[in-house]
Amino acid sequence: MITDLKPKRPGREKSPWFQIGQFLFLLALAVAVFLLAQSMVRHRFFQGGRIDRYGHIKQ
Repeated sequence: MITDLKPKRPGREKSPWFQIGQFLFLLALAVAVFLLAQSMVRHRFFQGGRIDRYGHIKQ
C-alpha cells in the first residue's frame, strides 16, 4: 500500500496572481537587460571610443 508522504492541505494552492506577478517581473527584468545592452552598443561600450559632439570617435 502506497501512502502520500506530504498530506495535501486544502486552501494551500498557489494563487494565479503569484504566477502572473512572477511572469511580469521576469518580463520587466528581460526588457531592462535588453535596454541596457542596446544602450551599451549605442555608446560603443565594447570599442572603448567616445563620440564627440560632431560625431567623430575619440580615443
